[in-house]
Amino acid sequence: MAGLFRRGKVGAKTDYEFSLHLISEKCDISVILDERPEDEIFQWKLKDLSKRYSSIRKTLGDGNCFYRALGYAYLESLLGNPREIHRFKETVIRSKGELLSAGFDENVIGNYFNAFFSVIELIERNGSSISLLRAFNDQNWSDCIVQYLRLLTSAFLRNRADFFQHFVDDGMAIKDFCAQEVEPMAMECDHIQITALSQALEIPLQVDPSRSVQMHGFAFSHQ
Repeated sequence: MAGLFRRGKVGAKTDYEFSLHLISEKCDISVILDERPEDEIFQWKLKDLSKRYSSIRKTLGDGNCFYRALGYAYLESLLGNPREIHRFKETVIRSKGELLSAGFDENVIGNYFNAFFSVIELIERNGSSISLLRAFNDQNWSDCIVQYLRLLTSAFLRNRADFFQHFVDDGMAIKDFCAQEVEPMAMECDHIQITALSQALEIPLQVDPSRSVQMHGFAFSHQ
């Protein structure tokens, strides 16, 4: 999965003293075109996206890519906007109550919550994209953030089981679906997880499934 950035000047490549194995530096979207030259659908879709976006960040496809990409891209979008950072901090503080309402042990979720909240405080205090990139490429810190987002997604689904039950295949109970498909690391997500997390964090987002044959975009509102 990759994060996209609206058209504009792309900064020069920078040498970092830390690994970029989880989320890459920003690169021109045209670079991605060279990676799968034989895939005509992929090429066509990227060319369409390049009309609206100038640059992209690549995210390691380890099954956690959606959660990691969403966390990074949204926090990066808040850089330099103290009012929105404050609003989001309040949203994240409230999100802890969502997990407690779903029955999660505060002692279990504490470290994951603290990891996520601390990176928000980092961008509030530092305001640096390099510091944010460093945090998300620190395996332990980054994985704790991903785990919190997974648990929050699970809690949101569990607390609204009557509604979301209709979107789970094979009649699986929501609690079983969350235990098997949402909470474990490296499990890929689908529309139901994307919808839940978008609403839980009040983040509107749009997803393009690059593996799809047709050019479809899916908008997820937090309303």
